[in-house]
Amino acid sequence: MSTTVARRSRPRVDPAVTALYAVTIAALAVFVIYPTVRVLITPEPGNVAEVLTSNRTLQAIKNSVVITLLSTTSASLLGLVFAFAATRRDIPLRHLFRILGTLPLFAPPFMVAFAYVLVFGRQGLITHTLLGLEVNIFGWHGLWLAQTIGMFPLAAVIIRGVLEGIHPSTEQAALTLGASETAALRTVLVPLALPGIIGAMLVVAITVLADFGNAIVIAGNFPVLATEAWIRMDGLGDLQGAAVIVSVLMVPAVALFMASRALLGNRVFTTVTGRGADVDQIATPALIKWTVVAICSLTCVLVVIVYAGILLAGLFNEWGSDWSLTLRHMRGVFSYVDELRISLVVSVLAGLVTALAGQVIAFLHSRALWFRGALDFLAILPGALPGVFIGVGFVLAFNAPPIELAGTIWIVVLALGFWHLPQAYQATKGALGQIHRSIEDSARDLGASEIRLITDVYAPLLSRSLVASFIQSFIRSVSNVSVVVFMIAPGQILVSAVILRMIGSASWSEGAALTTALLVITFICVGLAEAVTRRFSAPARGSQR
Repeated sequence: MSTTVARRSRPRVDPAVTALYAVTIAALAVFVIYPTVRVLITPEPGNVAEVLTSNRTLQAIKNSVVITLLSTTSASLLGLVFAFAATRRDIPLRHLFRILGTLPLFAPPFMVAFAYVLVFGRQGLITHTLLGLEVNIFGWHGLWLAQTIGMFPLAAVIIRGVLEGIHPSTEQAALTLGASETAALRTVLVPLALPGIIGAMLVVAITVLADFGNAIVIAGNFPVLATEAWIRMDGLGDLQGAAVIVSVLMVPAVALFMASRALLGNRVFTTVTGRGADVDQIATPALIKWTVVAICSLTCVLVVIVYAGILLAGLFNEWGSDWSLTLRHMRGVFSYVDELRISLVVSVLAGLVTALAGQVIAFLHSRALWFRGALDFLAILPGALPGVFIGVGFVLAFNAPPIELAGTIWIVVLALGFWHLPQAYQATKGALGQIHRSIEDSARDLGASEIRLITDVYAPLLSRSLVASFIQSFIRSVSNVSVVVFMIAPGQILVSAVILRMIGSASWSEGAALTTALLVITFICVGLAEAVTRRFSAPARGSQR
């Protein structure tokens, strides 16, 4: 039997959606492309040669390469160990390791280094007061330690997702063929997880390369590119030199970002084995099991020290000299109400920019519009740019007409909002992929326009993604330093910049108390995110495939 079926054509795009698309492209051009281009075209050829051939710049490049290799290797290996511990059912304390292993993700970007200066530095609680040692933690070794502890959770999250997708039957098959438990893990688990391990290393390398918070606190006389850009701009007033430095930093950052997207963008590392009976994991060899437990336990101690060190420092009268307990530093937090208020306002607005722009761009990308590939590229480009690059770019782009934003909170809001855009865009894009096409077709059959589809269909179904994107952007914005440090203006100082100033002047107890306030805000937001996720989980499941 042969029948002729008319192919259902894709519905014509509503003019209002086309107008929204034009506005979105214009916004991305102004706040993503324009600052990027300004950084690249600002330096004059003579200035480029002078900066790139200076001994300090060459040393910063060398140091950045060295510390990136060291910290990426150690953080990725530690992340692998934690991911392995979290996914093996016979590893003792695995749930505790999983919880404590994620805590550095919620710490402000300078907090790990700050805590280790307090605990292991020349006036450190452990090294100086308890052990009587004179230890200089400033330098490459301190930065290496801080970045390893601060970055390993990134690797652990990625690798854990890969390990959880490997079916235990693959390990059982190796045992059936005569392999030992150790050989099965080495020849089956590691090769299957290798793409995820490499992807995790790329993500960690990007983060380490662009790390400003830890480096500015603990690197000392070990210059790296991220801190060198800030020194050029803030200390020397050399905007062109700063533009050269961040341009150099952008090249490997973009290359690593593109490599990580190629490997992890649409990753499917799971093994498909059907719906057979549940298969238990093979036993973890005793030597491997207890080595993993020992490594995770020691690392968890170092993680707990980060939080305990910050909290204790805010409770002592004068860190390193007067160990009497006091609440005056905690009460002193209230004298920075204006800075906290500005930080909260900026973070809320930046979160709204990120969440709304991510939703709009993801929706437009799903429509039959021209240059959808360009829209996708512009939405993910900020994720490849280091924070210091964004900071310098926005200062150069919006410090004068035609768009003059310098000295207002809007330059910070837009910088943070568009820098965090890729995460919101990717999350919303994934959520859109889970909404069955039949829902949209049913709405169209009932006469809904594109705008009604947005307001009555997609907005309610994507509300969970919207709130999650907002909270994620808010948490990252409220403690950001790498972007906002370039945009400090009288009356518009954010609390993270105040903390950096306190650390620089050795006002450690005051800085620790203010950091504790940031932590409280962060964990309140994490709690709200969890509540929102649970609130919207039931409706969301009803709309998925």
